[in-house]
Amino acid sequence: MTIKAGDTVIWTNNDNAPHTVDSESGSEISSPNMGRGGTYSHTFRTAGTFNYYCGIHPSMRGTITVQ
Repeated sequence: MTIKAGDTVIWTNNDNAPHTVDSESGSEISSPNMGRGGTYSHTFRTAGTFNYYCGIHPSMRGTITVQ
């Protein structure tokens, strides 16, 4: 996903299993465990590439590119 600095991303868990959203490096993104229907939002203030994963299911990964 590519966004602009200052944009907010909202993750929503539509799965029956719990999930998290965690930065691959650093602590830019760090959600609590989210059950079904749970949400987590983060506002990206600086440009860069932010890789994240689910702490419960580490093979679930994504990338946010902030311009």
